[in-house]
Amino acid sequence: MDQNDIIRRFHSALPAVNEWIENTLEQNRESTVRIIDIGFPRLKTVYPTDLLVKAKVVVVPGKVPYPPISSMGLPEFQQMEAMPFSGITYKDTFFVKEELAQSESLHFHELVHVVQWGQLGVNKFLLAYGVGLMHYGYKDSPLEQMAYALQEGFDRNNLPETIIDLIRVRTEAIWAGVAPLFP
Repeated sequence: MDQNDIIRRFHSALPAVNEWIENTLEQNRESTVRIIDIGFPRLKTVYPTDLLVKAKVVVVPGKVPYPPISSMGLPEFQQMEAMPFSGITYKDTFFVKEELAQSESLHFHELVHVVQWGQLGVNKFLLAYGVGLMHYGYKDSPLEQMAYALQEGFDRNNLPETIIDLIRVRTEAIWAGVAPLFP
């Protein structure tokens, strides 16, 4: 299959992925905790309060929920479904494995994704993320690369003061590189 076919199928799968995300968020709504209520001191110095009030986390015992995209017409992504992710973000809510729930660094990383989702919106985020996975794999996909690089800066106490603006600008640049692939 050629890349254009995969991109077309990925675009066609968006409604099913969106529905899965909405169902997953609804099923876990009662388990969400606002980030502001967790009490991580450094997150409060890096991210604005309104983000920490809006963003939520769900702690899960075991595997974090990942959409069954291989059954949505994209068998190329089956390996992703089996990956043991530490955390994953959907819109303004992220899921973390129970044993990593106290990792402020992991929460920082997932909050980068919350900002990315907010900047692009659901469909653009999913398209940009999917293209990144197709071209570069998980760790080297541009949206993940950004989150990991900033997480390293967070871990070293070496972040720019305008972190939100930086994430938004870089996220838009990633989308600008992906947008021409979609009509």
